[in-house]
Amino acid sequence: MRRLLYVAAGIVVLLILSQLFVPPYLEHRAEKRLTSKGGRADVSIDAVPAARLLFHDGSKIRVRGEGLHVDLLHGNGSERVFGELDRFDEADVRIQRMSAGPFAVRQVTLARQSADDPYALVISASVTGRALSSYAGREIAGPFGGLVGRIASGAVPFSSEPIPVEVDADIRSRGGRPEIEHVDGSVLGVSAGPLAKTIASAIAGRL
Repeated sequence: MRRLLYVAAGIVVLLILSQLFVPPYLEHRAEKRLTSKGGRADVSIDAVPAARLLFHDGSKIRVRGEGLHVDLLHGNGSERVFGELDRFDEADVRIQRMSAGPFAVRQVTLARQSADDPYALVISASVTGRALSSYAGREIAGPFGGLVGRIASGAVPFSSEPIPVEVDADIRSRGGRPEIEHVDGSVLGVSAGPLAKTIASAIAGRL
């Protein structure tokens, strides 16, 4: 009987320690990744018991950021960039004043209410012909590279006039790989689907 009590007490202590240390560690890690190139971020994670996080399972993640700088991913979409975000049933990400490649993002939100829902992505941004011309000159492959090239060809080269970018999309994660289910928005007549997927992946890949 005494041995059982010791085991039970040990389990309780481990649960308490995990609650005290695991969420703060993951929060700090995500904040450090998000701000690796500047800006500030605040990440809060809910999971009871916190030991669930050790098995890639959590209740909710909330992210607030400002002034972040993210590199845009140019792969073919095979990377499981949503893997960390998928561990949470509910996600609430909101970032203001973010630079993403040639795009100046005023605000971007990425959220879902349950693990069965797609992620709702809303982007309010702008880009200039000058920034696009410079960015399109790089070696960019995949759908996003094609998008940048098509937008750049329709913009006034080297113009500093901002081109508005407003995107509303639903993104489904398939084993951590993002797939566009629905998108509203275009840039100079070009569908913003690849842009939505690329920006969402750049954010999710930092968590």
